[in-house]
Parts: sequence; structure tokens; C-alpha cells
Amino acid sequence: MSGRDRIDAYLDELFVRLRGDAAEGRSMLAEAEAHLRDAAAASIEAGMDEDAAQQAAIAAFGSPGHVARSADRHPVASAITAFVMAGGALAIVGFVAIGLSAVIAKVVAMLTSTQWVYGAPSGYRFTAAQCAHWLLVQPTAIGCGAAAAMENSDDSFQFTIGGVVAGLLVVGIAIGLALLLRRAGRFTHRRIPLVVVWAVGATAFGGAGVGLLAAGLGDVVVSGLWGQGLWFIESAVALVLAVYFGARLIAATTRSLGVVAQG
Repeated sequence: MSGRDRIDAYLDELFVRLRGDAAEGRSMLAEAEAHLRDAAAASIEAGMDEDAAQQAAIAAFGSPGHVARSADRHPVASAITAFVMAGGALAIVGFVAIGLSAVIAKVVAMLTSTQWVYGAPSGYRFTAAQCAHWLLVQPTAIGCGAAAAMENSDDSFQFTIGGVVAGLLVVGIAIGLALLLRRAGRFTHRRIPLVVVWAVGATAFGGAGVGLLAAGLGDVVVSGLWGQGLWFIESAVALVLAVYFGARLIAATTRSLGVVAQG
């Protein structure tokens, strides 16, 4: 039969339902087509017409959904590794953003004011013990507020960079283990759709950016973490990432809607 036949239509549907590695998908489609063509040819030799032979071969082989599910021998493990990979990628972006914010804050403090970037509000009351400690560790500072801002500058940068390095190490180990388990267990290479990744990124960074902006506008003081400029800088970095992820989400959604409309 020339042109599109039942087996071609079946393979098209199976292709849509298959998930994971492209090479594995192509191999699965090739095997399925070979099996179906051979089965149909045997039925034709036995006297069945071609259309009925193809229909019988497909019925014996199984529905596209069943075949696609059976191709994934470890669906739960495959899904977990896919989430680890996608979540790890977003976590890496997040940790890099935190580190970048710390570097930018340091530069801005040098160019403008350490007090504005790292200091507490002018009306904030420090205890006598706090002032004594900060003036002791920052002897060049003039006044308790300046000493507190200088100390917060040093501590904030060191702790942030240390946390970023530790976080990236943990994420790297998690991704490495996921890759090793996937290869050792021969899991199907499932991937979280990029449109989902863009949506999660836009939501997470957008929410963080708005929250940090509110903290900056309110000049919020949190134990061990203060500095109006620091809030604004972190908010700006988060919102830039939110715009990036949002733009990618819109582009991906637009392409998907265009494909559906054409179909």
C-alpha cells in the first residue's frame, strides 16, 4: 500500500508517546516497525488483505500507550532522575545568582556607601555589647553603626560565597549520582519539559525578587542580615532572572500554540 497506512499512523502515535533519550526512541520505533511489517506480511501471505493484515498486526502488538509504558522499565526511577536533573539546573542558577549578588554588593559598597549596602537603618538600636564587639573587630570605624556595617560587609560576603560553594557542591553530587544511577539502571532518559522549567524559574525568581524588593523598601532588619542596598541588589538580580525565564516561557508557549494551530 503506497502512502500513509495503518502502521505509519500507529508509529506516528507511538513516537508522540515515547519519552526519554532520542536514540532509544528511534531504536524503539525501528524495532516496532520491523515487527509490525513482518507480522502484516505473514498475514498477507496467508491470504489476508493488506489493510486487515496491518490491523491484526497492530492489535497483536499492543496499543501505542501500552508499548510506550512498557519501554520504560523503571518509570519511578526515571521520573526521579528527571526531576533531580531539572531541579539541579535551577538550583545551580539560583546559587550562581546569590554569588553574583554578593559580588555586585561588594562593588556597589566600594563605589557608594558601605553603610547603605550593609548597614542597619539609622534609627536601629544596637546593644552595648554589640557595639563593643563591632568596634573591637573594626577599629578603624567611626561609630557603632559604621563598625556594624563594615563587619556585616565582611561576614555577609564570606558566608554567602561559602554557602554558594557548598550548595553547588551538593547539587553537583546529586546530579552526578542521578546520572550514575540512570546509566547503571538503564533508566529511560526522561526530561522535564522545558516549558515547565521556564515556568518554575519565572515563578521562583519572580517571587523572590518581589519579596526582596519589599524588604528593601521597608528597610527590613533581620538578625544577622541587614542592609537596604543588599536587599535591592539581590532583588534586581532575581527579577532579571525572572524576566529571562518569563521570556523563554512565553517564547516556548507561543511556539507550542503555533504548532497546535497549524495542526
